[in-house]
Amino acid sequence: MTKYNDEEMAKYAKTFNQLCEKNKITSFWWDTNLLIKRDKLETFPKVIDAIMDCYINHSPEANNTQQFESADAAVNNMKVGWNLGNTLDAGKHRCTFNKEKNLWEETINLTGLSTETCWFMPTTTKEMIHYVKELGFNSVRVPITWVGHLDENNNIDSEWMNRVKEIVDYILEEDMYCIINIHHDGGGAGYIRSCESSYNQFNERVKAIYTQMAQEFADYGEKLLFSGINEIIDENTSWADPTPTASYWVNKWNQLFVDAIRATGGKNQERNLVVMGPAGKSSKIAMEQFEMPADSAEKHLIFEFHNYDPQSFCWPQNPDGSNKNETPYWNDARDSQILSAVFENLMSFKGKLNAPIICGEYAAWPKKIDMDTRAGKSR
Repeated sequence: MTKYNDEEMAKYAKTFNQLCEKNKITSFWWDTNLLIKRDKLETFPKVIDAIMDCYINHSPEANNTQQFESADAAVNNMKVGWNLGNTLDAGKHRCTFNKEKNLWEETINLTGLSTETCWFMPTTTKEMIHYVKELGFNSVRVPITWVGHLDENNNIDSEWMNRVKEIVDYILEEDMYCIINIHHDGGGAGYIRSCESSYNQFNERVKAIYTQMAQEFADYGEKLLFSGINEIIDENTSWADPTPTASYWVNKWNQLFVDAIRATGGKNQERNLVVMGPAGKSSKIAMEQFEMPADSAEKHLIFEFHNYDPQSFCWPQNPDGSNKNETPYWNDARDSQILSAVFENLMSFKGKLNAPIICGEYAAWPKKIDMDTRAGKSR
């Protein structure tokens, strides 16, 4: 007989969110229809309870001014969040560098609204978002991939923009916070890289995306936040600690983001914006090289990091349910220490950042436990 390790996942979720609550960090669980089965409106209740138990005494902060709330207030009021993963960020594209032509070349195999379900996620509905709210989440991060929805002049397809807006409205109508970004335009298959060639070739495209995004949502209130590029990595597709050169270009991309949004004026002059370091890392090397962008608005920037430690527990099993280096069991003494070290290092840079922090992605994938052989297993 087999079962899922939801009790072990709950231990991880509690440890992670206790650290977030202690350090005033908002966490966003990365979900690909595994924690919350959107099509069935089901979940692992023990994991949800473990998360929400960490925020029983959480107090919202009122905004008593006519201006947008500060970044600190927004992070506090977001409380705890969830990612609409592998949905609006899904796509079938790849970008590679042609050394002979000194050019990034793109292959796009799918366009249009069908990208929303091309990674086997269900179509997002109002009922799904309401269910997420009822579980206790107060904010939703909506990753969005824009490549595949642009014409030759970098104009965003109106059908795609309308679908993005529809889902954003689902969230805001539930009185939740919403964060939208540029997602798999970066990362391992994307065209946005932490190098000079990518910046020179694509900075006008990225600026055009930010500008259209900001203009489309210009009249939206403070519960809508914009985020920059997700997990920018270098031209070698390396997820290791960044080189100083790679960090320099990440900082350039972040400055482009802030400048493009602020230039659209109106409510976007004070909208809270979220920026990320190289590959979403919070390691000592990454944090030492990261620089918060300059901003015309005071106290309206947020720093984002991602974390899937310990990877032996967080990463998924093989499709057949077997393990390589993965384990379905949470070792509290060892694994809690690993996470504590991550947060201790991160918080040592709090003064340098001079900004509140969110963890835009964390998660542990469900794993199957063979109950017939569990007895006697080493932890």
